[in-house]
Amino acid sequence: MLRFIFPSLIWTALVVVLSLVPSSNVSLNDFQIKNVDKVAHFLMYTFLCLFWAIGLKRQFISVGIRRFALQISFFGGLLIGVLLEFLQDYAVETRSFEIFDLIANGIGCIFGIGLFKIIYKGSYR
Repeated sequence: MLRFIFPSLIWTALVVVLSLVPSSNVSLNDFQIKNVDKVAHFLMYTFLCLFWAIGLKRQFISVGIRRFALQISFFGGLLIGVLLEFLQDYAVETRSFEIFDLIANGIGCIFGIGLFKIIYKGSYR
């Protein structure tokens, strides 16, 4: 099972690290695009949910996990997003909770699940 979810674990770790690194170390304002960080949130969570959906659908240990892989990926992505936003607010001095980041995360999760359905059409039921 680990070989199927390994990319998901790596991506999740990357999302956690990028979300909790002090903002003084990350400057997206250099791109001169308004709200570029929301695009980054959207993309991170799109791939987070996509990778988890693929990994959970491909594992053969639990039929239940495979059956509910899309729901687990979606709600797991949302939960990670909420937890990281609160951690940013309370544990990282230079970061703060932003509702629009959560919205971008949620839209990214929806898009990731939709992308999975488009890519795999009827392959995984």
